[in-house]
Amino acid sequence: MNSIKYFYATVLLGLLLIAANTATVTLFKADIPDTANNEIKLEWTVQEEKNVQHYEIKRKMVRDTEFSTIAIVDAKPPSATPNQYDYMDRNVFRNSGNSEPVVYELNVFFTNGDSKFIGQAEVNYTSTAVRRTWGSIKAMFQ
Repeated sequence: MNSIKYFYATVLLGLLLIAANTATVTLFKADIPDTANNEIKLEWTVQEEKNVQHYEIKRKMVRDTEFSTIAIVDAKPPSATPNQYDYMDRNVFRNSGNSEPVVYELNVFFTNGDSKFIGQAEVNYTSTAVRRTWGSIKAMFQ
């Protein structure tokens, strides 16, 4: 009888720990704030956060087969109002003059090591100038 109570208590505790990890994202978008710059702004709004350690941003061009991690954004302290996050991707470069969709992926990582896929955002991007940064030189050879 005690082993059954222990089993139920363990299952209940496990369910409570799973439920404790929360990240309710109500908005995730990518936008080009200024066409004169080679930058894409990512924004997301989190309605509720519990035990969130950080968010991971990945990027790929539509023709690429895999995403690459481009940034880790630490979670903000829990708040009574939704937390607003943004990230400016300044290392977007493709040497073609054509507009090409850029796809971003957002994942959340919790303090217990679990992670969760949040969603994707896409924007059409045309590089308007040659960027002379190490990141853009590396991107040309990806």
